[in-house]
This record gives sequence, C-alpha cells and structure tokens, in this order.
Amino acid sequence: MANHDELSYYLSRGLAIHVDGISINDVNLEHVNLILKEDDSYMKEFVGNEKGEIYAVNYQKIRE
Repeated sequence: MANHDELSYYLSRGLAIHVDGISINDVNLEHVNLILKEDDSYMKEFVGNEKGEIYAVNYQKIRE
C-alpha cells in the first residue's frame, strides 16, 4: 500500500490527501502511514478537475 515517501510526495506537490474522509497533513502523516502500511484493504483514487489535473488523492477502506 502507500508508503511514507509516496504520501510525502503527494503533499509536496500540493495535493490534498484524505483517508476515510480525514485530511492528511505533515502533523498526522506518520500515524496515517502506519495505518495504510498495516492494513492493505485501502483503495487509492486520484481526483482530477475538468482539465484532467490531479488535485487530490483519496484512500478509502474497502469493506466486504
């Protein structure tokens, strides 16, 4: 799943990151990284605008 470098890269590019609807920033990045690392049931979705530019990355837990 996601790793710290990947999440840091998204933040450095100015992309909004959300995990289960919670905004991710530099303060809670380490905690969220551990959650995503330990639980492989999250799906990543890139969110784009009308021009096709990505402005956010959403991680949503997949429930059965």
